[in-house]
Amino acid sequence: MQKGCLPIIIFLCAIAIGVLAYLLGKKNGTKTTQQVALNVALVQEIAELASLEVQGTATIKTTNIANDGTVTDAFKKMFAERTATISIPYTAKYGVALKGQQITIEAKNKQVQIVLPTPQLLSYELRMDRADALTKRGMLQSPDEDYFASVEKQLYTSSRAQLESNTVYAAQSKDKIRKILEQYYAPMQFKVIVTFKDELKSKVIDQRY
Repeated sequence: MQKGCLPIIIFLCAIAIGVLAYLLGKKNGTKTTQQVALNVALVQEIAELASLEVQGTATIKTTNIANDGTVTDAFKKMFAERTATISIPYTAKYGVALKGQQITIEAKNKQVQIVLPTPQLLSYELRMDRADALTKRGMLQSPDEDYFASVEKQLYTSSRAQLESNTVYAAQSKDKIRKILEQYYAPMQFKVIVTFKDELKSKVIDQRY
C-alpha cells in the first residue's frame, strides 16, 4: 500500500465509524454515541496514523580552503585541498508519539475536548541511494573514505537537528491531526477541540461546556 493512500483510508474509516456510531446512537440512545466519542484506543490510533510526511534535500559543504586570495591558500588549493559538497534527499515524518503516554478525552453537551502530546519528528531518513556528491582534492591528497563518511554523519546530524526544531512542520502536523479528528466526530455531530500539551500553558481549556 502506498503511503499517499493512507490519509484517504483514514478519512474513510473515520467517517464510516462515525456514521455507525450515529446510527447506533439513534437506535440505542445517546449512551452508545457517547461511548464511541470517548473511545480512547480508536482516537489514539487515528492520531498516530495522522502523521505528516515531508520530503526535501539536505546539503552540506566542507572545505579547508579559505578563498582569501593569499599565496598560501593558492598553494593549498593546488596541493592539499579537501572539499566535499554532498546533497542527499530525505524523508521525514512528524506526529504524536503516544507510546507510554496517555491522552485525555472529555465529552459533554456535544463537545469533545482532547489533549494530545506535542507533535515531534518521529523519523528521519537520508536516501543514500540518491546521494549527489562533488569532491575536490589537491594533488597530494588521496581518496579518503573516512573523511567522506564523517561529512555524511555531520550532514545527518545537522539536518536532523534543523528538522527537529522546525516549527512550520510541527504546526502542519497539528493541523492535519485536528482535521482528521474533526472528520471522525462530524457524523456524530460533536464539536471537537484538540489541544496539544505545549499549548496548555498559553491556552486555557474551556470548562464551561
